[in-house]
Amino acid sequence: MILERHIKSTPSLELVQTFSSSVDGLAWLLKNDHIDVLFLDVEMPEMTGLELLRTLPHKPETILITSHKDFALQAFELQVADYLLKPVDFTRFTQAVLNTTKKLQPQTSAVQATNQPDELFVKVDNKIIKLNLNNICFIEARGDYVVINTDTKKHIVYTTMSAIDQKLPVDQFLRIHRSFIINLKKIELIEDDSVFMQEKYIPIGGSYQSKFYSRINKL
Repeated sequence: MILERHIKSTPSLELVQTFSSSVDGLAWLLKNDHIDVLFLDVEMPEMTGLELLRTLPHKPETILITSHKDFALQAFELQVADYLLKPVDFTRFTQAVLNTTKKLQPQTSAVQATNQPDELFVKVDNKIIKLNLNNICFIEARGDYVVINTDTKKHIVYTTMSAIDQKLPVDQFLRIHRSFIINLKKIELIEDDSVFMQEKYIPIGGSYQSKFYSRINKL
């Protein structure tokens, strides 16, 4: 198998297990959640790779393998590390591995600060749009969705607060309530344990107050 040869030819990788059945693979992964990188074929009998990935409660960094480009949007939704088309070229395979293993390496706060993203891609109405992080004022939880409030408009995105919180730069954004994440640069004033921005008072939850007040620069 080409993929197995590529893995065995890469010193930074150790081939732990292979499966030709998605059902067998799922059963094994549910019992072994310590895997760092999962190479997952989309087109499998019984259960597709995408269905398998959606089922996993703990998802490793995943590189999808497929014959079709049509799965790109679903790959984005599942936040996979990379997406390889068959036949898998070794050069492209190596690039995917390098990009993926970088995410597994611990980084110092100084390095993280210099590499903070300035944009975020989100799926809105079957389209993937780019948002400038500096234009985001606050994010509000609404059931199974979040509402991203920017300087000019609102975007409703199907995701969780925890998932989006992990994607935001920690030096710029802060969760101040179970239902709110704010851009610290957009605060206009603070009053009665609430922040005011975009003509709206946003409460600072009791369990979040200590962290919030320690983060703001005040006299």
